[in-house]
Amino acid sequence: MKHCIATTTSLNLSIKAQRSLAREGIYSKVISLDPSQSKRGCAYGIDFDCSEERLVRSILRRERIYPTQFLSDAQGNTL
Repeated sequence: MKHCIATTTSLNLSIKAQRSLAREGIYSKVISLDPSQSKRGCAYGIDFDCSEERLVRSILRRERIYPTQFLSDAQGNTL
């Protein structure tokens, strides 16, 4: 499984995103990030399978949850 991360501005927003994805049957987990890993120094994110990125983006947009960025390395491994 290749990992992607959607960074968020707070723990509460990450939990809300995780719950929204779970309702749609998408496994994700809330993770703590090193602030240097994101542009805005966001400290939390949602880790999910990169193969579901398009669906994840759609669900989050529908729920009006706007991640600050989506991260993955060249191999899709968690950063």
